[in-house]
Amino acid sequence: MMKKLTMLWVDLRVAGKDEALPIGMQEFFEICHCDRLGNLNRTLEEYTPDVICFDFDYPDQAGLQLAQEAKKQYPSIPMILVTLQHSEKLAVWTFRSRFTDYLVKPIPLGELSNCYGAIADICEAKAGQQQRQATPARPPIPVEMGATARTQDSAFLPAIYYVAQNYREKIQNVEVANLCAMSPFVFSRKFKDAFGLSFRDYIVRYRLRAACALLKNPGSSVKDVAFAVGFNDVSYFSRMFKRHFGLPPSERQTAEDFDAINTSPTALLEIPSGLIPDKHR
Repeated sequence: MMKKLTMLWVDLRVAGKDEALPIGMQEFFEICHCDRLGNLNRTLEEYTPDVICFDFDYPDQAGLQLAQEAKKQYPSIPMILVTLQHSEKLAVWTFRSRFTDYLVKPIPLGELSNCYGAIADICEAKAGQQQRQATPARPPIPVEMGATARTQDSAFLPAIYYVAQNYREKIQNVEVANLCAMSPFVFSRKFKDAFGLSFRDYIVRYRLRAACALLKNPGSSVKDVAFAVGFNDVSYFSRMFKRHFGLPPSERQTAEDFDAINTSPTALLEIPSGLIPDKHR
């Protein structure tokens, strides 16, 4: 049975202080909550976690500075950065700052599993060793991260988390728009303006990432996986899968490098909207 690791969750989100963990975290980690870095030192005096997670929705200069200072002060503790807003510069900065992982919400279960494995390996290597004294790198925080926290797109957080919880079922635009306190027309237009893709395209792409994790099971069938992640047309699912990953789902077991295929939500998912028929919108 998998042993859960202990995680100190530092909540630096701007929107919604409801202590809602990224979905799936509790499958791998025992969580201790900390709402600001000011409480971090006091918490660590009483409790030494296996990993520290800095959870953002829209990272800003101040929040990233707090995370960087924590890494400087506690270099021997693995740290990860979780964010809703992604940029390549932020991802590069995270790894240059020697954080263990960088995850974009909503996080596929496979991503969390890989993160857990990396942290578990670090913890095993640390066992019996003295605390590291090396000074961590401190690259400059990307200038594109605002000096103040961004709240412009926070109205869409209910929609994003709703998809993560309900992607296996039929999702109605009207219901999701209501969660965000918008009309369906306004919601659809503003979602595309904010994220560069339609809400329906986002659902399709999320389902494809979820399917990719399930297909790694050698006992799975393409039909079962397609229905399990919310597709009701197996041939359409197969076309979308091949368009995105470069091979049909039926060949995933024979592809030796399938695990290396980039299924990260940080990747740009190139599925043209014209390939999504109206009946799937």
